[in-house]
Amino acid sequence: MKLGPKDSKSKKDAIGKLRKTQLVTTFATGAIADMPDYSVIMAAIDYWNRYSPVIHEPNLEKLLGVTGFREPYATDSDNPKGNPDIPAFRFPRNHFCPKCGDLKDYKAFGDQKHKKCQCGRTLVPSRFVCACVNGHLEDFPYKWWVHYGNTSECSGADRWDQINIEFKNTTGSLASIVIKCKACGKTRTMEGCMGKEALKGYRCRGKRTWIGFEKQYDDPEQCDAPMRTLQRGASNVFFSMNQSALTIPPYSQKIQSDLSEEWDEIKSCLDQQMNEKNLRIVLQAKFSDLSSGGRYTVEDYINAAKERYNFNNPAYKNHNNSYTEKMLYEDEYDALCAGYTPNDEDEPEQFISVETDVPNILEDYVESVMLVKRLREVLAVKGFRRITPEKPKPDDERAIGMNKGQYQPLWKEPQDWLPAIQMRGEGLFIKFDEEKLQKWENMNASRYEEMLFRLGDDNIGKGMMSARYVVLHTFAHLLIRQLTFDCGYSGAAIKERIYSTYPGSEKLMAGILIYTSSSDSDGSLGGLVRQGCPELLESTVRNMLQEASWCSSDPLCSDSMSQGYNSLNYAACHACTLLPETSCEARNCLLDRVAIVGKHDDRSLGYFGKLMEKHDG
Repeated sequence: MKLGPKDSKSKKDAIGKLRKTQLVTTFATGAIADMPDYSVIMAAIDYWNRYSPVIHEPNLEKLLGVTGFREPYATDSDNPKGNPDIPAFRFPRNHFCPKCGDLKDYKAFGDQKHKKCQCGRTLVPSRFVCACVNGHLEDFPYKWWVHYGNTSECSGADRWDQINIEFKNTTGSLASIVIKCKACGKTRTMEGCMGKEALKGYRCRGKRTWIGFEKQYDDPEQCDAPMRTLQRGASNVFFSMNQSALTIPPYSQKIQSDLSEEWDEIKSCLDQQMNEKNLRIVLQAKFSDLSSGGRYTVEDYINAAKERYNFNNPAYKNHNNSYTEKMLYEDEYDALCAGYTPNDEDEPEQFISVETDVPNILEDYVESVMLVKRLREVLAVKGFRRITPEKPKPDDERAIGMNKGQYQPLWKEPQDWLPAIQMRGEGLFIKFDEEKLQKWENMNASRYEEMLFRLGDDNIGKGMMSARYVVLHTFAHLLIRQLTFDCGYSGAAIKERIYSTYPGSEKLMAGILIYTSSSDSDGSLGGLVRQGCPELLESTVRNMLQEASWCSSDPLCSDSMSQGYNSLNYAACHACTLLPETSCEARNCLLDRVAIVGKHDDRSLGYFGKLMEKHDG
């Protein structure tokens, strides 16, 4: 990481390092990061290094409306210029000196590197910032705060260097932090600054600090939302909006991965409607192994390139830029159900899925089990939110002044790419018996009407929420928890992907993908796939159901109809069902252990109720 945008006159020094995964999740554009010497905000992608590697995932590109993705460098040796890759700006700008108590912009302390006060002490960045639900962020208004919103009576109101901060040792609360105006002598503690009405009257100025502070970059947006005080390291300062996709046939085949490496130039040729003769010459130059009897002929590359180009064309197949997340999940579901085995297993395919026998314990409940021996996942960040991870509902007081945008974009000017990383791994895909699931769903759908009502229009669950989704999602959680004991992975290393029928859709889906993937390797050691062998999966599921039949918080947990975020869980707590946040695609919501094993006095509520009755007997 470097400090500030690229400057042709001076080389920017590196200020710290972050993992690639963090740059599209926790510390993506707009997030605050504490580096060894600075507190910074990650800069807009307008400033990203133009040498960042380009990756492609056609389905995800169609969904997000971009032509490709850029991946941060893993090491300095990957950078042809040797410069730090991702820029950042210092934020907050307000710093204070622990010795003399001056609180002002870091540039006003007189140190050339803006690190120390004139008294020699190292500056400390402000603990408080303020933000609104539209994603705007700025320094906490200490001058406004100490004067209770009225600066007209202060002779030094037009001066920005008249604020002093003092820390009393009486308590550890906010009341021990005292702000003083040196011009008029007024003082005020920070007690109450975190309240919802604390900054009432202070208008949001639409500041987008991640696009830069210089006047030419200071381009505020119109905003009427109320401001909220936040601590700069708090989790609600930044919520990344991520979208991922699996690379499935035909894009998982080697010929498509070959095309992806040169796709920008090949697409340019097709955009110019280059004739086939010249296109043949370009492809022969790109893929030199054609002349040495490679796996694919030049005609194969030409046909694959044209098919890929046409498929991404808005006029093709009535896509018309309307490829949705629903379509993405349905396409992935079809690929997982169908399975895929390459003709030559030595070729580096990005998706291999083979069917195995269903364990005896699941014969009446599961239709098929697929061993996903190889998969590729592309994870992109498309924007971010602040204060709340979901857009506030109209009746939520936080929605006052909320604009129509779902999230803040990552750029100042629209770009045709987004930051992303590619991860490779393996997994298990389990397809549930449709007839059995529908029968259970018809009997128990009313139980989850209240959960659906509480969910409202939140996008938790990808819009698939139903009684069916609760069964699939809860089963995935319980299985992951058991797999952590059986195959050695940590809970945070295994993830889920739920495929449930979208309400009103004719496409029936009933499957779960349990997988692990990593950005710094070409796959795992096969430990998760091995657990899909019938005898091992039989033992895992049997132990899982036994563990799920009783929670240490029962009967309180099993009888609960209101737990978790917005009361979106029933019988699900940290002792029995919840997972690390990185493993769950629905923010640990829409879970109910009763949907799997039922209650001790009524096993019919569980999908595996009859199996549990035998166990009880």
